[in-house]
Amino acid sequence: MTQMYMRGGVYFGTAAQMMDRIEELEAKLAEAESRSEVLETLVMDVAADLHDGVPDYKIDQRIGDVMRQLDEEGEDQ
Repeated sequence: MTQMYMRGGVYFGTAAQMMDRIEELEAKLAEAESRSEVLETLVMDVAADLHDGVPDYKIDQRIGDVMRQLDEEGEDQ
């Protein structure tokens, strides 16, 4: 007999299904953390560029490049 898991009235399935879901959520969390780090770095770089007087069009270009890279990485997964 296969053991089923429930918590708070929500069905979680078998232990194997639960472990698969946990792994899936951990992968999504890692992706979100990675994106967050990239965006944090971008904000710091843009702030430094603004302070250094870098022209707006170059800053816009950098932001666009990073956002495209993040979008491409998201599509690959």
